Amino acid sequence: MLLEEILNATNGKLLSGNLEDMIVGFTNDSRKCGKNYLYFAIKGERFDGHDFIDSALENGASTIITEKIVEHEGKNIILVNDSIKALGELASYYRDKSGAKVVAITGSVGKTSTKDLIYSVISQKFKTLKTPNNYNNHIGLPLTILSWRGEDVMVLEMGMNHLNEIDYLTKIAKPNIAVITNVGTAHIGLLGSKENILKAKMEITHGLQENGTLILNKDSEPLKGLENKEYTIKYISQNETADLQAYNICLNEDSSDFKLNYQNEEYSVHVPVAGAHFINNALLALEVGICLGINIDDCIAGIREFKLTENRADVISLRDGILLYDGTYNANLDSIKASIDVICRYPNRKIAVLGDMLELGEYDQKLHEEMGEYLLDKKIDMVLLVGNSVKYTYDILQKTAIKCKLFTNNSELKSYLYSEIKPGDVILIKASHGLNLVEVVQYLKEEFKK
Repeated sequence: MLLEEILNATNGKLLSGNLEDMIVGFTNDSRKCGKNYLYFAIKGERFDGHDFIDSALENGASTIITEKIVEHEGKNIILVNDSIKALGELASYYRDKSGAKVVAITGSVGKTSTKDLIYSVISQKFKTLKTPNNYNNHIGLPLTILSWRGEDVMVLEMGMNHLNEIDYLTKIAKPNIAVITNVGTAHIGLLGSKENILKAKMEITHGLQENGTLILNKDSEPLKGLENKEYTIKYISQNETADLQAYNICLNEDSSDFKLNYQNEEYSVHVPVAGAHFINNALLALEVGICLGINIDDCIAGIREFKLTENRADVISLRDGILLYDGTYNANLDSIKASIDVICRYPNRKIAVLGDMLELGEYDQKLHEEMGEYLLDKKIDMVLLVGNSVKYTYDILQKTAIKCKLFTNNSELKSYLYSEIKPGDVILIKASHGLNLVEVVQYLKEEFKK
């Protein structure tokens, strides 16, 4: 992109530089700068990017967007009022310039896995760019768009924990297709109600292009019955009549299979990861592919070839046939239920290690009690709880014959768990990231290394 384009898109003031210089890359991390990169100096909660301008230049950056007046002879320096706003404005300009189709995904649970499934389907026909890692916020999404290098389609994940966050993202991305995986309880403490969560997720339509399509999961109660004349709505479901409906579902230990009817023909679909929730995610991905004109057989091949992003409920094989499900990246009631369902498919002895769900506010007690009530009907052999709020889960389980223990810290938990594990056990470890249960996962990986 020419420096002149960048200057115009951001409404910045050129302090020094050559308008005909070509910029080949964009980053807000001085360590990732290369030759002829643009570095966004952004003030963060812990660091001020302006402190790393010299480092960015040393690593090859030729251009700086800054909120402070700085002087660097021979370098392109653009002064703006707000570097984050400038990042968004430049990404919006670049999205329009790209001419690519954009698929945007949000939801309380399953955003990343659905993004990866959609990418796998679309890649069967089109060159595709997708959101890397957790680049789904007001900085990561614009940077993803700015990494576009001629792909036909961009698949962009959008996260949020407050109202108006997705509104901002979708107006930058301007999607042709928007996908909402579900509306659950994630961030309910910050948003106040499921109604507000739905409102926040539906903000994804604010940037939806003319004649765009919104794809919804009909099995998520708040998404049922939505109507709009400005865009097309498509539904998927396992349980009800929908544009794409799964039936004859077979849930295996490490995969799923189902049938679907499309244009009066029956097709078989294999999903190479376990869990009923992945069937919904696969259906969403199939519908996206269909909307983009991809042959149904190619769409199904994309599902079959799907690989799950690392750190999302990874399954780790340990010695003595022990299986460890690592769900320590995040947790809310819906994802915990889904993870419990997955390990319940195994005939082996099952241990659920569960920690606090965070950001629940006034719903804290209620949702942790619901977690306990859900466990009552499941054939879990042992439940180990760690944290503060899981005391409400513990109180529910105390009324039953389920073996359950409550721990106040991870050290106590690790010692007890080590003494209890037997060959062939299936272990789920799931909690909000702030509980740091990843250290328990690492401990077990070391102690039970093959």
